[in-house]
Amino acid sequence: MKKNLFKKYLFVSFIVIVLMVVISIMIKYYVEGEKNLPFSLTKILLISTVDGKQIDDPNNIWNVDVTQVNDIYIYIDKTIDDSQTIKEIKLENFVINKLPKKGKLKLLRPTGDLPNLYTHSEQDYLKDGITFLGGAIDDMKSLEISNNGGTLGFRLAIDELGKYISNDEQEITYNGKLLSNLGIGLEEIQFDINFDIVITTSENISFLANININLPIETLIEEGSSHKEITDFSNVVFKRI
Repeated sequence: MKKNLFKKYLFVSFIVIVLMVVISIMIKYYVEGEKNLPFSLTKILLISTVDGKQIDDPNNIWNVDVTQVNDIYIYIDKTIDDSQTIKEIKLENFVINKLPKKGKLKLLRPTGDLPNLYTHSEQDYLKDGITFLGGAIDDMKSLEISNNGGTLGFRLAIDELGKYISNDEQEITYNGKLLSNLGIGLEEIQFDINFDIVITTSENISFLANININLPIETLIEEGSSHKEITDFSNVVFKRI
């Protein structure tokens, strides 16, 4: 009897230890994520400025619909020397944690060539997300990223901020100072957004991470146009899905 109890105790102890090890590994993976990523996120470049569309107006020199724009460029590099390539990269599940107090926030995909990537961009992709396919080279207009690592981009724009009307200037500069002319402060257009980036390789293995961004850049109104580089991704955890 004692021998059987001892065996049962050993068996239960073994099961408990195995479960503890498995749980420990799962917690570590949840916190630290994938350690051997074939491709990694190396930099995010943010550019905040102001754009506008001139409206035909016989009574005024300038009648401009003002839009605040934020261009986001994501740099992906290959980290493992093997035959895997990028099949596709999805940007999806956009969640707005804080809406701007003024205007309407939209997600735009590139539709033109550099430097006019968003000249013809009108459709809002906030709900649908954007997918870049792996190709021979980066081609944002065609939604392609080099399959060995490259750069992809999108724009977060705040429309319907108001109209800038003036007869005093022969030229205007489309930058953050137009917001001051409309009486709009930075705190009225700040927003917070997060989204998933899913990298799928040629071997149909997918890695997902969530990215959070606060925009526009704080110095937009003072500088007119501002840029910021993010290279610290200690809080961005990729997991296999």
